[in-house]
Amino acid sequence: MLDDHSEPVRPIRALLRGLEALRALNGQDGMTVTEVAERARVPRTTAYRILETLCQGGFVIRDEMDDRYRPTLAVTNLAEGAQNEAWIREGAWPLIATLGKQILWPVGIWTLTGSDLILRAATDRTSPLALNRLTSGAHADLFESGAGQVVQAFETSQKRNLLEEIGLQRQGQTSLKGQLETIRTRGFAFDAKPVGGEINIAVPVLRPSAGDGPEVLAAVTVRFIRSALSDDRAIGELLPKLLHLASDIRQAYLEFAPPVPHGSRSSAGGRSPEYV
Repeated sequence: MLDDHSEPVRPIRALLRGLEALRALNGQDGMTVTEVAERARVPRTTAYRILETLCQGGFVIRDEMDDRYRPTLAVTNLAEGAQNEAWIREGAWPLIATLGKQILWPVGIWTLTGSDLILRAATDRTSPLALNRLTSGAHADLFESGAGQVVQAFETSQKRNLLEEIGLQRQGQTSLKGQLETIRTRGFAFDAKPVGGEINIAVPVLRPSAGDGPEVLAAVTVRFIRSALSDDRAIGELLPKLLHLASDIRQAYLEFAPPVPHGSRSSAGGRSPEYV
């Protein structure tokens, strides 16, 4: 039987060139075909074909306003996918499980994958107060769920604009700019409407970045029955615990994350330092 590793593997040059193009685009506020060609050291026609292929794959978009190419959220998710599993399983989950036992309402953590908001872990299985048993992998509406709105509100401006474009393309979806600014100021959000008799209160988990401020890492939620607990009581009783959970998860994440380059900031505008 032949050993697949016994002979040197001939590299796929087209793949390497595509990765070089993504490397060139990373961290830039858009690049032209010529700029990518120069950075990746390939002919302009080759750079154009690579960029258009990446567009078809959903990894790059071309802005018709300035004819520049920009990476999409899918590129970020490729880099973060493997790391997400470790810090959620080993860092976030023990903290979430502890809070779930204390308050009895189901607690969950959601992350953004592309334009999909996905439940990564939750205490539904052990919560005596959960009407609906959600499991890992469940999806939530990015524009109507509290978790989705919190994620958008605290995203970087570039990602927030991309998500808004997706929302505006949906039939009947209006701009959330004003609402997101309010959420960013107060630091939390409720679902737009109850689902299955339950509603979530959500806050972001933020991480340091090398940019102008922290980046959103995830959203943590507590789901409750509005007929049993008013919004005001949820703010008074659940929100402080949820904020504390978000802070603890952030610290746990930093144990798994690489160090942030010097000069990054670690506080979010509109909120006090203990919030992040």
